[in-house]
Amino acid sequence: MMSDLKDRILEEKLIVILRGLAEEKLIATVDILKNMGMHFFELAIDNESELSMEKSLRNIEGLRKHYGDSIHIGAGTVINKLQVKRVAEIGGEYIISPNLNEEVVRATKEMGLVSIPGAATPSEIIRAYQEGADIVKVFPANYLGEAYIRAIKAPLDYIPIAAVGGIRPEDIPAFQSAGVSCFGVGKQLVDAGLFSSYCDEEVFQIIEDRAKRYLQAIR
Repeated sequence: MMSDLKDRILEEKLIVILRGLAEEKLIATVDILKNMGMHFFELAIDNESELSMEKSLRNIEGLRKHYGDSIHIGAGTVINKLQVKRVAEIGGEYIISPNLNEEVVRATKEMGLVSIPGAATPSEIIRAYQEGADIVKVFPANYLGEAYIRAIKAPLDYIPIAAVGGIRPEDIPAFQSAGVSCFGVGKQLVDAGLFSSYCDEEVFQIIEDRAKRYLQAIR
């Protein structure tokens, strides 16, 4: 089942990263993107405090209950194996981290979830894959650049790479040419800060316009 989910991620090529959205804005945003053909969403865990972490988990659980199997929901910024267990219990399907924590990768696989840890160097990428990662997230991709990924993919072309961090629609063709299999896109697509500057209708239009550009770039 999880291998099928991994294949679907690699086929759709885009995971939308959602961070800092109020619950009502969260559902409205996912509705827009789902209707446009996006089905993979990462809800970032806020690790500032126990309270903020619990709120993040409740949002994941709420989306899972609201949408059922019509979308796929994972947790981002996962930094320990306890969080992996909690995400599995509330129906999350994949675990994404900013770093490589071998315990997190192993716990993810033990729970039957798709593992997408973060890495930057060839050593980290290889170690993540050897520990059982399904896809390795190269982060921050915008600073490392497509030339860097092209160079490391030459000997590591068997490892699926997700480019995450500052990826704009115009960057996607070059990264795909470099061997990137899929992308994680956050603030460049859904910026929670926009809601404090514009009315909801304007923000949702901005998100829709941005989503169109990402879909065009990938397809």
